Amino acid sequence: MATIRELRKRLGLPVDALAHKAGVSTRHIVLWEKYGLSPRSRATVEKIARALGVEPDELLPNAENTEGVSDA
Repeated sequence: MATIRELRKRLGLPVDALAHKAGVSTRHIVLWEKYGLSPRSRATVEKIARALGVEPDELLPNAENTEGVSDA
């Protein structure tokens, strides 16, 4: 399982570019990366995975059962 940060850096994407591409806030990307937390909703995981060009299960295999920073 790769982390959001690892995948983002492989693509050479700045945090704000990933956030924009995925339709989530830059703040949430920073929190998820900094604390190693996972997005709470499967929909958010799917948006981030799509933006990174990976399958959601590759990004976070247990995304539906993870605890993390709220997506709100």
